[in-house]
Amino acid sequence: MLENEIKSNCIYYTSKYSVLEQVVAKTDEIKNNDLLKSEFIIRLGVYITNKSGMVLVSFGEDKKMNGCMVVSRHIDRMGEYLWIDFAWINPHCRYLREKYEKEIVETCQIRGIKRIQMRMNRGYLAMNKLSGTYEIAKILEKEVI
Repeated sequence: MLENEIKSNCIYYTSKYSVLEQVVAKTDEIKNNDLLKSEFIIRLGVYITNKSGMVLVSFGEDKKMNGCMVVSRHIDRMGEYLWIDFAWINPHCRYLREKYEKEIVETCQIRGIKRIQMRMNRGYLAMNKLSGTYEIAKILEKEVI
């Protein structure tokens, strides 16, 4: 991926250090982010060296990153699944979310992976009101057809 060859709003797989630095920097910009940067950096290194994960990025017309997603492959008793470790998409580029989703669904289909999982960590007031408990995270899953 050479900078002069980058097409705007096109998703690329990367292991380029300067781009990985930008992805890590985005973790600081997310509100209420509980991701430990030091742990995230270690995971990125592991994913790239043993090919158990991928870093996807996209750039706008100005050649600045406008989206990124870090995904990794895991297995549990129900089989293999793709885990979304981190995702950031410029809020002004909403159409990119669909492109990223399509990209990871196609990746799953090619590799025979039937599930995609991700974690979210905000928006759980109802249980607090009902029983005084609270959630700190929730895992969401999507089946890949």
